[in-house]
Amino acid sequence: MSDAFTAGVEPGGLTTAQEIKILLCYMLHSAGQPIHRDQVTEIIVGGGMANYFDTEEAIEELLRLQHLVQGEDRMLATTITGGQIGESLATRIPYTLRERSVKSALLLLRRRQIEKDNKVDIQPAEEGGYRVTCSVMDGKRTLLSVTMYVVDKWQAEQIKEQFLTDPSLLYRTNLSVLTGGAQMRRAGTQLVIQLGE
Repeated sequence: MSDAFTAGVEPGGLTTAQEIKILLCYMLHSAGQPIHRDQVTEIIVGGGMANYFDTEEAIEELLRLQHLVQGEDRMLATTITGGQIGESLATRIPYTLRERSVKSALLLLRRRQIEKDNKVDIQPAEEGGYRVTCSVMDGKRTLLSVTMYVVDKWQAEQIKEQFLTDPSLLYRTNLSVLTGGAQMRRAGTQLVIQLGE
């Protein structure tokens, strides 16, 4: 029966409610911004740090004790007490788990900000396939917009994913190439582009 409760938990992961609650408080406090409840669970469970049911139970307990708060949009954040718990009891959790949880949370928040600051529009094309428009934004101003035709939805989603990984790379590459600041050379089957500063 214990296997059911540790399924998906990597060696060194957490199996006690107390440890999971401390990790949740530590991660949310360290992130410094609210995170959607589903994403909190995905970070902990998807990272093999704890099992789904224990994580959900720990969140419910922290909400009941008012160490966490949850908005109508299901965004979770620590209260002052929850933040203090995360800071003061953090050493009870292995360093690797603390580091991994915070790193995952910060990557998620960075991605959320990138998606908020940049645009990707995928539209079916009349001739079949899709048109993908990737726009690098500076507030409401469009710095660069590129539209590509692709043959299927999978390819369109791949372009979206790669663009949102680092939108500034598309902008810097185009700016450098178009202003003559980039140095390009062929290396076998590769084209090597060295961006200007």
